[in-house]
Amino acid sequence: MVSKDVIFDEVRRVGREWVIRGRVRSRSRPNTWHSVEVRIRRLRNGEVAMVGRCDCEAFTKGHMVCWHMLHLTNAFIKNRHRLVSGLGFSVN
Repeated sequence: MVSKDVIFDEVRRVGREWVIRGRVRSRSRPNTWHSVEVRIRRLRNGEVAMVGRCDCEAFTKGHMVCWHMLHLTNAFIKNRHRLVSGLGFSVN
């Protein structure tokens, strides 16, 4: 198990980007799960660029990067070797 708060639905590589789709548990409403999609690209200088969307209020009404997108991204980055080992991709 990667995280008790994250369920990965899809992990795929598109060019130099990773497309990650999943569900992240709400911190304020424990029985609620938010649908999240994030595109991650590691830049040449070592930084990580992230673009995404979520169905939570912070994103849909405030257009802000929410905790759910950050949590899904962090869970993927920390566990990417385990998640993509069977997909035949180089993780570097």
